[in-house]
Amino acid sequence: MTLKYSLTPKDLHAHLFSVQLTIDNPNPLGQVFSLPNWIPGSYLIRDFSKNIISVSANSCGEEVLIKKLDKNHWIAYPCKDTITLEYEIYAFDLSVRSAYLSSERAFFNGSSVFLMPLGFDDESCEVVIKYPSNNQSISDWDCATTLNLVSKNKEQEVYTAKNYQELIDHPVEMANFTRFEFEASNVPHAMTITGEHSTDIARLRADLISICEHHINFFCSDIPFDEYLFLTLVRTKGYGGLEHKNSSSLICSRDELPVKNNPNMGPKYTRFLALCSHEYFHAWWIKTIKPASFHQLDLNRENYTEQLWIFEGFTSYYDELSLLRTNILSPEQYLTLFAQTISKVQKATGRLKQSLAQSSFDAWTKFYQQDENAPNAIVSYYSKGALLAFVLDIEIHRRSKDKHSLDDALKYIWKNYQTTGLEDDTVQNVVNDLTKSDFSEFFNHYLYGVKELPLLDAFSYVGVDCSFCSKKDDLTDFGISIKDDNGISIITHVFDHGCAQSSGLYVGDKIITIDTVETCHKDTVSAIKSYDVGSVIKLGILRDELPMEIFLNIKEGEKTVCTLTIADNLSSDVLNRQKKWFAQE
Repeated sequence: MTLKYSLTPKDLHAHLFSVQLTIDNPNPLGQVFSLPNWIPGSYLIRDFSKNIISVSANSCGEEVLIKKLDKNHWIAYPCKDTITLEYEIYAFDLSVRSAYLSSERAFFNGSSVFLMPLGFDDESCEVVIKYPSNNQSISDWDCATTLNLVSKNKEQEVYTAKNYQELIDHPVEMANFTRFEFEASNVPHAMTITGEHSTDIARLRADLISICEHHINFFCSDIPFDEYLFLTLVRTKGYGGLEHKNSSSLICSRDELPVKNNPNMGPKYTRFLALCSHEYFHAWWIKTIKPASFHQLDLNRENYTEQLWIFEGFTSYYDELSLLRTNILSPEQYLTLFAQTISKVQKATGRLKQSLAQSSFDAWTKFYQQDENAPNAIVSYYSKGALLAFVLDIEIHRRSKDKHSLDDALKYIWKNYQTTGLEDDTVQNVVNDLTKSDFSEFFNHYLYGVKELPLLDAFSYVGVDCSFCSKKDDLTDFGISIKDDNGISIITHVFDHGCAQSSGLYVGDKIITIDTVETCHKDTVSAIKSYDVGSVIKLGILRDELPMEIFLNIKEGEKTVCTLTIADNLSSDVLNRQKKWFAQE
């Protein structure tokens, strides 16, 4: 039996997809249909069903009554041997997670558009994707996806999937995009770029080949896909990514892509390559190896795990490290990026209140639903998870007398846990066995506790000097962050223990004057930064649109800004450790 879907971009300007679903032998007691409430890789209940505008059903030409059971379930009353659902979906989410339709492009994840008939989870699926009709502006659109292509013509393309779970793990892009192809370890890869751009394709292709071959070799040339596709949307400003088994959806800013005759793109291009590296690594490290509890995901509700620090944190560690190991970055460039990650973690006191295990577990309600107090209350399992991965890497080096590293732990897990998945203590047990030592205290301190990571000691072991200072690079050293509100600076965050908090500034306050001088947003930051430690600034603010005066006592900021440099006069042993970590031998 096959589930037969048909999807049509019905109205580009109203952003409406029309979808049909036909099944044979529906439940004789009434067939229930559902739409996922979240998409794997993005841990937030998003209620995709809210975008369904209308639903109707028929059987053999006769209307069938259909009734909503809850926010994402419908039941069609008993009918004959075949039932067809017809429904419209509003699609205007310009992200990697949901669905989008306009005159420029069509994009969707199956979890946002394909209703699933309960009881048909393991049935094969056929999807007919139609092109918009009678619209000259989209006559040059093409379709990109890693779904299995059966046939295509000018009007439509037909794809198949083994079951519903496979169906919704293949995003689809329809647009007039740029496409280029390459091979990595004899496996076909491709990237599409949608949006206005002037990319140096040759350079980008070469760098992607290096990254992809690195990851393939890292996992012992064991490749969990037959092809891979990077779907990239280019915007004036934008950033994001979402992993899938055979593909990834990416959003980047236009100035992050390389252009010809500009060999020194710097950190912007590096940011995009790190994003590609991150999502590609996930094909192994969350889409194949995953928490044991993720082998049977329930897309109706939250699925809790304490392991996101493993899958997102480790991936965040290796995404930039792989750029060093492929010589895309120099050691100095890599250390500069790593120092930025450290500074980001150190600037927020949430690291001293929430453990990484808690951060992983509470992703649904805290990390993905951050408020103005988030820096004071939570820690990122991405950023701090990457730091823990580094410290763990070095500790494995130390205890094994440099015979083993975190690389070995991941490779062992890859070979032995694809079927079962990871339990909460799997990583600890693996590193215990690798080093013939007990990591209980290490994990209690740094994973389940909030003890400061031993960064200085870890970097010293591989010949890197790590230092911290306070720096007026932004206003975080003064305890606030601000944004532009029609030329007025409005406070968005007040950080714990900073001079802004102790002076009585609140989130939402608008800064109007500094020492009685009116200020516009572009001058606020530089004006406050010009004051020395010990100064008192009289700020005129609006709170609830009423004027107030606050006296800001400037105190020296905490030493949270990290600098990493390769140490001088290294012994041969330390130099060898450093080279092994950098993997340049």
